[in-house]
Amino acid sequence: MNSLHEDIRRIKKLMNLLEGEQLYLDLDFGEKDQNKITINSPEFTKAFKEKVFFILKDIYGNTNWSNQKGKGTKGRGGFVNLYTVYDLMKQKGLDDYEKEGGDWSIINYFDTNPQVRKYLVNLWRAETSNELKNEESIKDFILWMSRNRNKIFKEGPILRNLVDLNATSLYNGELNERKAHEYLSKVLKELPDWELLKRSLPGSTNDRKGIDIKMKKKETNKEADFQVKPLSNFEKTKDGYLITSYNIIGIDEKPVDYFIFASHDVDDVYIFKNIIGNYEILSDTKVLFKDNPIEFKYL
Repeated sequence: MNSLHEDIRRIKKLMNLLEGEQLYLDLDFGEKDQNKITINSPEFTKAFKEKVFFILKDIYGNTNWSNQKGKGTKGRGGFVNLYTVYDLMKQKGLDDYEKEGGDWSIINYFDTNPQVRKYLVNLWRAETSNELKNEESIKDFILWMSRNRNKIFKEGPILRNLVDLNATSLYNGELNERKAHEYLSKVLKELPDWELLKRSLPGSTNDRKGIDIKMKKKETNKEADFQVKPLSNFEKTKDGYLITSYNIIGIDEKPVDYFIFASHDVDDVYIFKNIIGNYEILSDTKVLFKDNPIEFKYL
């Protein structure tokens, strides 16, 4: 006991505590920080992406892999001719695409789709009674996914559920693009010298560049490229026009002429010219444009 009191006095002295002042020890051992880990935490998403890509490449790399230059994340290639995006969107009534890229598989999106992550984590919880809360639980989940790779990612009910989840997510985004495309088609009467091309198919060359829609001037073949982003909110401020959207970070790196903000469940559509310096990316969901929205007679 004397030894314990001596240790406490020594610790108080090191911590510059006064004699008689209460010593509090934090016995949480980082538990509060560890509990912040979720399916969207960087620690988890990074490990998830790497493992899912590795497993899929291991399973389908010999039969459904394309090394076409520029395809896939960082141009490393991608999966083809397996649950193709074109076929899945056509089943949902969307087939107004350019033909190029029709072999692109939806499993290329498994590693980044939050619904896929959520589904697999819930499956892991149900089978193991574990919870995602710290780095050890991340390792446990990754090991579980690796051991069950065939049951999860080979043809079967789980794979089909993952395909359906991813197809639904993609479909909602495609509805936004269709809304933008339909809007452009209606204003072509203001631009008799221009024609509207079909939409870029996910996985196509244009899509990988960030080009969702193209317009072409009939006589000169001059092109105007559009990237579509969802429209959550539009607000005119003293500094310009504040747009609330999704995944705004990096739009200034896209080789497009115009940004078009449209959502299938929102009436309004807004288009802004991509002039670096004339807009400011405020966050992952907000961008402030200094110029007025585009009037098509000036396109």
